[in-house]
Amino acid sequence: MRALVVDDEPLVRSELVYTIGKVADDVEVTEAPDAVEALRELAGSQYDVVFLDINLPGLSGLEATKVINALPSAPQVVFVTAHDEHAVDAFELAAFDYVVKPVSEERLARTLERLRGMRQNSSPAIIAGNGTLARVALEDGERTRLVKTADIRYVQANGHVVTARVYDGDLRWKGSLAEAASRFEPAGFLRVHRAYLVNPERVVEVEPFFNGSYLLRVDDKARSEVPVSRNYLSAVRKALGL
Repeated sequence: MRALVVDDEPLVRSELVYTIGKVADDVEVTEAPDAVEALRELAGSQYDVVFLDINLPGLSGLEATKVINALPSAPQVVFVTAHDEHAVDAFELAAFDYVVKPVSEERLARTLERLRGMRQNSSPAIIAGNGTLARVALEDGERTRLVKTADIRYVQANGHVVTARVYDGDLRWKGSLAEAASRFEPAGFLRVHRAYLVNPERVVEVEPFFNGSYLLRVDDKARSEVPVSRNYLSAVRKALGL
């Protein structure tokens, strides 16, 4: 795992680097004294996570995160700050975590463990013989479940939580629909809405909806409905033979 630690106070930065090294021996750490230098580093190298202070000179951590999130392979952002009043703003920017200084070893270890889990789960678990994704590893509370992609009816993003619907329940994890699309579209899932991917093999009914759009009903226990937005009508019609 590669980490970038960004803080304008050298002693605080060094302490965080030391703590990371103490709780994890698999993390390669680079330091940056401000957001501008951090963005320069991120433009030239790939990182898994940025530990980012919020109150930085010039460009703040919150402002820098907007730029980081737009990178082609954006790293996770963990805010490390002495103040807790920016937590809502941080999570609106899809921050992976928000840690208040002083950072304890136990708190940092939990964050790093969650990061490892996300990295492990971000790749297909098992590939079928035809090259398509057969099963995926999804978080389910404290467990990780291997779920057949054929059993997933749809995937929905709500804020920074992604939900995969199976026959009689949901699996949820922190992330974005863009990240989910990179995992599920190779398995044949269809983007039908800015917040939904659907498994076309699980669509059992198509109902006309407002303004020429559709509602797709899937074959889960509740016969859930998935909306189709106008931007995706053409692709949906083609995929479902409408």
